[in-house]
Amino acid sequence: MKTCFIFSTRPEIIKFASLIQLFSKNKENFFIINTMQHYDDLLSKIFFNALKIKKPKYNLIDNKKSSSTDFFSKSLNDIEKILKKEKPDNLIIQGDTNTSLVGALAGQFFNRNSHLYKKEIKIIHLEAGLRSFDKTMPEEINRRIIDQVSDVLLVPTEFDYKNLKKENLINEKKVYVTGNTITDIIKISLKEIKHNKILQLLKLQKKMYYLLTIHRPENTNSLRKLKEIILNLDKIGQIYNKDIIFPAHLRTIKKINQMKIQKLKKVRIIDPLNYYDFLKLEKESKIIITDSGGIQEEASILRVPCITIRKNTERQVTIQKKINILSNTTYKKLLSCVKIMNKKKINDLKLFGNGKVAQEVYRKIIKDQK
Repeated sequence: MKTCFIFSTRPEIIKFASLIQLFSKNKENFFIINTMQHYDDLLSKIFFNALKIKKPKYNLIDNKKSSSTDFFSKSLNDIEKILKKEKPDNLIIQGDTNTSLVGALAGQFFNRNSHLYKKEIKIIHLEAGLRSFDKTMPEEINRRIIDQVSDVLLVPTEFDYKNLKKENLINEKKVYVTGNTITDIIKISLKEIKHNKILQLLKLQKKMYYLLTIHRPENTNSLRKLKEIILNLDKIGQIYNKDIIFPAHLRTIKKINQMKIQKLKKVRIIDPLNYYDFLKLEKESKIIITDSGGIQEEASILRVPCITIRKNTERQVTIQKKINILSNTTYKKLLSCVKIMNKKKINDLKLFGNGKVAQEVYRKIIKDQK
Protein backbone atom coordinates (compact mmCIF):
# COMPACT_ATOMS: atom_id res chain seq x y z
CA MET A 1 0.00 0.00 0.00
CA LYS A 2 1.39 3.38 -1.04
CA THR A 3 0.52 6.71 0.57
CA CYS A 4 1.06 10.26 -0.66
CA PHE A 5 1.33 13.25 1.68
CA ILE A 6 0.86 16.72 0.19
CA PHE A 7 1.85 19.90 2.02
CA SER A 8 3.58 23.25 1.69
CA THR A 9 3.18 25.44 4.78
CA ARG A 10 4.83 25.49 8.19
CA PRO A 11 1.64 24.45 10.08
CA GLU A 12 1.06 21.54 7.68
CA ILE A 13 4.58 20.22 8.19
CA ILE A 14 4.27 20.49 11.97
CA LYS A 15 0.91 18.70 12.01
CA PHE A 16 2.08 15.97 9.64
CA ALA A 17 5.36 15.39 11.50
CA SER A 18 4.25 12.75 14.04
CA LEU A 19 2.29 10.84 11.38
CA ILE A 20 5.19 10.85 8.92
CA GLN A 21 7.53 9.72 11.72
CA LEU A 22 5.16 6.81 12.43
CA PHE A 23 5.01 5.86 8.75
CA SER A 24 8.82 5.83 8.64
CA LYS A 25 9.08 3.81 11.86
CA ASN A 26 6.65 1.18 10.52
CA LYS A 27 8.42 1.13 7.14
CA GLU A 28 5.31 2.07 5.22
CA ASN A 29 5.59 2.87 1.53
CA PHE A 30 5.00 6.61 1.20
CA PHE A 31 6.21 9.74 -0.53
CA ILE A 32 5.79 13.48 -0.04
CA ILE A 33 4.88 16.29 -2.42
CA ASN A 34 5.76 19.85 -1.38
CA THR A 35 4.03 22.42 -3.59
CA MET A 36 6.41 25.13 -2.29
CA GLN A 37 3.41 27.42 -1.72
CA HIS A 38 5.12 29.18 1.19
CA TYR A 39 8.69 28.04 0.69
CA ASP A 40 11.61 29.57 2.53
CA ASP A 41 15.04 28.34 3.61
CA LEU A 42 14.09 28.39 7.30
CA LEU A 43 11.21 26.01 6.66
CA SER A 44 13.30 23.72 4.46
CA LYS A 45 16.53 23.52 6.44
CA ILE A 46 15.25 23.65 10.00
CA PHE A 47 11.84 22.01 9.99
CA PHE A 48 12.59 18.74 8.23
CA ASN A 49 15.76 18.23 10.27
CA ALA A 50 14.41 19.42 13.63
CA LEU A 51 11.21 17.40 13.32
CA LYS A 52 13.12 14.41 11.97
CA ILE A 53 10.89 13.76 8.99
CA LYS A 54 11.62 12.46 5.52
CA LYS A 55 12.28 15.14 2.93
CA PRO A 56 9.84 15.49 0.01
CA LYS A 57 10.34 13.31 -3.05
CA TYR A 58 8.77 16.03 -5.19
CA ASN A 59 9.28 19.78 -4.79
CA LEU A 60 7.15 21.74 -7.19
CA ILE A 61 7.41 25.37 -8.30
CA ASP A 62 8.70 28.31 -6.29
CA ASN A 63 5.50 30.30 -6.02
CA LYS A 64 6.86 33.53 -4.56
CA LYS A 65 6.39 35.25 -7.90
CA SER A 66 3.25 33.36 -8.91
CA SER A 67 -0.34 34.57 -8.75
CA SER A 68 -2.99 32.40 -7.10
CA THR A 69 -4.29 31.44 -10.53
CA ASP A 70 -0.82 30.40 -11.69
CA PHE A 71 -0.33 28.41 -8.50
CA PHE A 72 -3.61 26.52 -8.88
CA SER A 73 -3.21 25.68 -12.55
CA LYS A 74 0.44 24.62 -12.45
CA SER A 75 0.24 22.77 -9.12
CA LEU A 76 -2.90 20.90 -10.20
CA ASN A 77 -1.24 19.85 -13.44
CA ASP A 78 2.01 18.82 -11.70
CA ILE A 79 0.27 16.84 -8.94
CA GLU A 80 -1.94 15.04 -11.48
CA LYS A 81 1.17 13.93 -13.37
CA ILE A 82 2.78 12.66 -10.17
CA LEU A 83 -0.35 10.74 -9.13
CA LYS A 84 -0.56 9.09 -12.56
CA LYS A 85 3.08 8.07 -12.24
CA GLU A 86 3.02 6.90 -8.61
CA LYS A 87 -0.56 5.57 -8.41
CA PRO A 88 -0.82 5.78 -4.59
CA ASP A 89 -3.60 4.06 -2.67
CA ASN A 90 -4.02 6.94 -0.20
CA LEU A 91 -3.65 10.69 -0.58
CA ILE A 92 -3.49 12.58 2.73
CA ILE A 93 -4.03 16.32 2.95
CA GLN A 94 -4.20 18.54 6.01
CA GLY A 95 -6.18 21.65 6.86
CA ASP A 96 -7.50 24.29 4.49
CA THR A 97 -4.65 25.74 2.46
CA ASN A 98 -4.64 26.22 -1.30
CA THR A 99 -2.21 23.29 -1.44
CA SER A 100 -4.68 21.03 0.36
CA LEU A 101 -7.46 22.07 -2.01
CA VAL A 102 -5.33 21.48 -5.10
CA GLY A 103 -4.22 18.10 -3.73
CA ALA A 104 -7.80 16.99 -3.05
CA LEU A 105 -8.96 18.09 -6.52
CA ALA A 106 -6.03 16.33 -8.18
CA GLY A 107 -7.01 13.14 -6.40
CA GLN A 108 -10.62 13.60 -7.49
CA PHE A 109 -9.60 14.15 -11.12
CA PHE A 110 -7.49 10.98 -10.99
CA ASN A 111 -10.48 9.02 -9.73
CA ARG A 112 -12.70 10.31 -12.54
CA ASN A 113 -10.43 8.38 -14.90
CA SER A 114 -9.85 5.45 -12.56
CA HIS A 115 -10.84 3.01 -15.32
CA LEU A 116 -7.67 4.02 -17.15
CA TYR A 117 -5.44 3.37 -14.12
CA LYS A 118 -7.43 0.38 -12.79
CA LYS A 119 -7.56 1.85 -9.29
CA GLU A 120 -8.92 4.72 -7.22
CA ILE A 121 -7.10 6.88 -4.70
CA LYS A 122 -8.63 7.23 -1.26
CA ILE A 123 -8.58 10.96 -0.37
CA ILE A 124 -8.10 11.53 3.35
CA HIS A 125 -8.62 14.92 5.00
CA LEU A 126 -6.78 15.42 8.26
CA GLU A 127 -8.37 18.21 10.36
CA ALA A 128 -11.78 18.01 8.71
CA GLY A 129 -15.00 19.61 9.90
CA LEU A 130 -13.69 23.01 11.00
CA ARG A 131 -16.06 25.87 10.20
CA SER A 132 -15.93 29.62 10.73
CA PHE A 133 -19.24 30.08 8.85
CA ASP A 134 -17.68 33.09 7.13
CA LYS A 135 -17.54 32.51 3.39
CA THR A 136 -15.55 35.70 2.85
CA MET A 137 -12.56 33.74 4.21
CA PRO A 138 -10.80 31.83 1.39
CA GLU A 139 -9.94 29.05 3.85
CA GLU A 140 -13.62 28.50 4.64
CA ILE A 141 -14.35 27.80 0.98
CA ASN A 142 -11.29 25.54 0.75
CA ARG A 143 -12.18 23.41 3.76
CA ARG A 144 -15.79 22.93 2.67
CA ILE A 145 -14.76 21.78 -0.82
CA ILE A 146 -12.05 19.50 0.57
CA ASP A 147 -14.54 17.83 2.93
CA GLN A 148 -16.95 17.32 0.02
CA VAL A 149 -14.42 15.62 -2.28
CA SER A 150 -12.61 13.54 0.38
CA ASP A 151 -13.46 9.92 1.19
CA VAL A 152 -12.25 9.85 4.80
CA LEU A 153 -12.67 12.77 7.19
CA LEU A 154 -10.46 12.82 10.30
CA VAL A 155 -12.03 15.26 12.74
CA PRO A 156 -10.19 16.94 15.67
CA THR A 157 -13.11 17.23 18.12
CA GLU A 158 -16.74 16.24 18.68
CA PHE A 159 -17.58 19.92 18.08
CA ASP A 160 -16.24 19.62 14.51
CA TYR A 161 -18.01 16.28 14.03
CA LYS A 162 -21.32 18.06 14.70
CA ASN A 163 -20.54 20.49 11.87
CA LEU A 164 -20.27 17.58 9.44
CA LYS A 165 -23.43 16.01 10.84
CA LYS A 166 -25.35 19.20 10.10
CA GLU A 167 -24.07 19.02 6.52
CA ASN A 168 -25.12 15.34 6.24
CA LEU A 169 -21.55 14.32 5.43
CA ILE A 170 -21.34 11.63 8.12
CA ASN A 171 -23.83 9.53 6.14
CA GLU A 172 -21.83 9.81 2.93
CA LYS A 173 -18.25 9.33 4.10
CA LYS A 174 -16.11 7.65 6.71
CA VAL A 175 -15.79 10.13 9.57
CA TYR A 176 -13.60 9.57 12.63
CA VAL A 177 -12.95 11.80 15.65
CA THR A 178 -9.20 11.38 16.13
CA GLY A 179 -7.96 14.53 17.83
CA ASN A 180 -5.36 16.84 16.32
CA THR A 181 -1.81 15.69 15.59
CA ILE A 182 -0.45 19.02 16.87
CA THR A 183 -0.78 17.52 20.37
CA ASP A 184 1.73 14.83 19.43
CA ILE A 185 4.44 17.14 18.21
CA ILE A 186 3.99 19.50 21.15
CA LYS A 187 4.26 16.60 23.61
CA ILE A 188 7.51 15.50 21.97
CA SER A 189 8.85 19.03 21.56
CA LEU A 190 8.28 20.03 25.20
CA LYS A 191 11.12 17.68 26.09
CA GLU A 192 13.33 19.29 23.46
CA ILE A 193 12.74 22.83 24.75
CA LYS A 194 13.28 22.08 28.43
CA HIS A 195 16.70 23.76 28.33
CA ASN A 196 15.98 26.17 25.47
CA LYS A 197 17.72 29.55 25.95
CA ILE A 198 15.43 31.89 24.00
CA LEU A 199 14.06 33.54 27.16
CA GLN A 200 17.57 34.30 28.37
CA LEU A 201 18.58 35.60 24.94
CA LEU A 202 15.60 37.97 24.90
CA LYS A 203 16.01 38.77 28.63
CA LEU A 204 12.50 37.60 29.48
CA GLN A 205 11.01 36.02 32.57
CA LYS A 206 8.30 33.36 32.56
CA LYS A 207 4.74 34.72 32.42
CA MET A 208 6.03 38.31 32.39
CA TYR A 209 5.43 39.01 28.69
CA TYR A 210 2.77 38.66 26.00
CA LEU A 211 3.44 36.94 22.67
CA LEU A 212 2.09 38.49 19.46
CA THR A 213 1.77 36.79 16.06
CA ILE A 214 0.08 38.53 13.13
CA HIS A 215 0.20 37.25 9.57
CA ARG A 216 -3.27 37.25 7.98
CA PRO A 217 -3.69 39.61 5.00
CA GLU A 218 -6.63 41.44 6.60
CA ASN A 219 -4.29 42.50 9.41
CA THR A 220 -0.98 42.96 7.59
CA ASN A 221 -1.93 44.25 4.14
CA SER A 222 -3.51 47.34 5.65
CA LEU A 223 -0.80 49.60 7.03
CA ARG A 224 -3.45 51.45 9.02
CA LYS A 225 -4.69 48.30 10.73
CA LEU A 226 -1.20 46.92 11.34
CA LYS A 227 -0.13 50.21 12.88
CA GLU A 228 -3.28 50.28 15.02
CA ILE A 229 -2.54 46.80 16.40
CA ILE A 230 1.07 47.64 17.26
CA LEU A 231 0.42 51.04 18.83
CA ASN A 232 -2.60 49.90 20.83
CA LEU A 233 -0.76 46.88 22.20
CA ASP A 234 2.22 49.08 23.02
CA LYS A 235 -0.07 51.21 25.24
CA ILE A 236 -1.56 48.09 26.85
CA GLY A 237 1.90 46.69 27.48
CA GLN A 238 2.73 49.85 29.39
CA ILE A 239 -0.42 49.55 31.53
CA TYR A 240 0.38 45.95 32.53
CA ASN A 241 4.16 46.38 32.45
CA LYS A 242 4.55 43.54 29.98
CA ASP A 243 6.84 43.35 27.00
CA ILE A 244 5.03 42.19 23.87
CA ILE A 245 7.27 39.96 21.77
CA PHE A 246 6.39 40.06 18.09
CA PRO A 247 8.28 37.59 15.84
CA ALA A 248 7.28 39.07 12.50
CA HIS A 249 7.66 37.75 8.98
CA LEU A 250 10.28 39.66 7.03
CA ARG A 251 7.67 41.12 4.66
CA THR A 252 5.72 42.38 7.70
CA ILE A 253 8.87 43.95 9.13
CA LYS A 254 9.33 45.81 5.83
CA LYS A 255 5.81 47.21 6.13
CA ILE A 256 6.40 48.24 9.72
CA ASN A 257 9.54 50.09 8.66
CA GLN A 258 7.49 51.95 6.03
CA MET A 259 5.20 53.27 8.75
CA LYS A 260 8.05 55.04 10.54
CA ILE A 261 6.59 54.40 13.99
CA GLN A 262 8.31 56.34 16.74
CA LYS A 263 10.18 54.30 19.32
CA LEU A 264 7.97 51.61 20.86
CA LYS A 265 8.16 51.15 24.62
CA LYS A 266 6.78 47.63 25.03
CA VAL A 267 6.30 45.98 21.62
CA ARG A 268 9.54 44.27 20.59
CA ILE A 269 9.65 43.29 16.92
CA ILE A 270 12.06 40.43 16.22
CA ASP A 271 12.95 38.22 13.26
CA PRO A 272 11.12 34.91 12.65
CA LEU A 273 12.08 32.08 15.01
CA ASN A 274 12.64 28.37 14.57
CA TYR A 275 9.93 26.06 15.87
CA TYR A 276 11.52 25.21 19.22
CA ASP A 277 12.30 28.83 20.14
CA PHE A 278 8.78 29.87 19.23
CA LEU A 279 7.20 27.01 21.17
CA LYS A 280 9.21 27.98 24.25
CA LEU A 281 7.97 31.57 23.95
CA GLU A 282 4.40 30.31 23.60
CA LYS A 283 4.63 28.06 26.63
CA GLU A 284 6.01 30.70 28.98
CA SER A 285 3.94 33.69 27.84
CA LYS A 286 1.19 35.20 29.98
CA ILE A 287 -1.14 35.70 27.00
CA ILE A 288 -0.84 34.80 23.31
CA ILE A 289 -2.31 37.39 20.91
CA THR A 290 -2.67 36.02 17.40
CA ASP A 291 -4.65 35.79 14.19
CA SER A 292 -3.46 32.24 13.46
CA GLY A 293 -5.77 29.25 13.56
CA GLY A 294 -3.09 26.76 14.56
CA ILE A 295 -1.73 28.92 17.36
CA GLN A 296 -5.20 29.05 18.92
CA GLU A 297 -4.88 25.26 19.26
CA GLU A 298 -1.31 25.43 20.54
CA ALA A 299 -2.30 27.99 23.19
CA SER A 300 -5.03 25.63 24.40
CA ILE A 301 -2.67 22.66 24.59
CA LEU A 302 -0.04 24.75 26.42
CA ARG A 303 -2.76 26.17 28.73
CA VAL A 304 -2.02 29.78 27.79
CA PRO A 305 -4.94 32.25 27.43
CA CYS A 306 -5.42 33.38 23.83
CA ILE A 307 -6.76 36.54 22.19
CA THR A 308 -7.55 36.15 18.49
CA ILE A 309 -7.60 39.30 16.36
CA ARG A 310 -10.26 38.18 13.92
CA LYS A 311 -13.99 38.56 13.32
CA ASN A 312 -14.48 34.82 13.74
CA THR A 313 -12.63 31.54 14.09
CA GLU A 314 -12.94 28.01 12.79
CA ARG A 315 -11.57 26.80 16.17
CA GLN A 316 -14.95 27.55 17.74
CA VAL A 317 -14.50 24.98 20.47
CA THR A 318 -11.81 27.24 22.02
CA ILE A 319 -14.35 30.08 22.23
CA GLN A 320 -16.99 27.76 23.66
CA LYS A 321 -14.57 26.62 26.39
CA LYS A 322 -13.65 30.27 27.12
CA ILE A 323 -9.92 29.75 26.65
CA ASN A 324 -9.85 32.01 23.61
CA ILE A 325 -11.56 35.33 22.93
CA LEU A 326 -12.10 37.30 19.73
CA SER A 327 -11.02 40.92 19.40
CA ASN A 328 -10.92 43.66 16.81
CA THR A 329 -7.98 46.05 16.50
CA THR A 330 -9.35 48.95 18.58
CA TYR A 331 -7.69 49.99 21.82
CA LYS A 332 -10.92 49.63 23.81
CA LYS A 333 -11.62 46.07 22.67
CA LEU A 334 -8.02 44.87 22.95
CA LEU A 335 -7.74 46.32 26.47
CA SER A 336 -11.00 44.64 27.48
CA CYS A 337 -9.77 41.27 26.19
CA VAL A 338 -6.41 41.60 27.92
CA LYS A 339 -8.18 42.41 31.21
CA ILE A 340 -10.23 39.22 30.90
CA MET A 341 -7.46 36.88 29.77
CA ASN A 342 -4.88 38.30 32.19
CA LYS A 343 -6.86 36.68 35.01
CA LYS A 344 -7.65 33.47 33.16
CA LYS A 345 -6.33 30.13 34.40
CA ILE A 346 -6.69 27.20 32.03
CA ASN A 347 -7.05 23.59 33.08
CA ASP A 348 -5.67 20.73 31.04
CA LEU A 349 -8.76 20.19 28.89
CA LYS A 350 -7.15 17.88 26.31
CA LEU A 351 -9.52 19.32 23.72
CA PHE A 352 -7.37 18.14 20.83
CA GLY A 353 -6.09 14.78 22.05
CA ASN A 354 -3.65 13.12 24.41
CA GLY A 355 -0.42 13.24 22.41
CA LYS A 356 -1.05 9.92 20.64
CA VAL A 357 -3.24 11.15 17.81
CA ALA A 358 -0.93 9.95 15.02
CA GLN A 359 -1.34 6.38 16.26
CA GLU A 360 -5.11 6.69 16.07
CA VAL A 361 -4.94 8.24 12.59
CA TYR A 362 -2.52 5.55 11.43
CA ARG A 363 -4.82 2.82 12.72
CA LYS A 364 -7.79 4.28 10.88
CA ILE A 365 -6.15 4.84 7.51
CA ILE A 366 -3.64 1.98 7.36
CA LYS A 367 -4.46 -0.88 9.67
CA ASP A 368 -8.19 -0.81 8.87
CA GLN A 369 -7.35 -1.23 5.17
CA LYS A 370 -4.96 -4.15 5.52
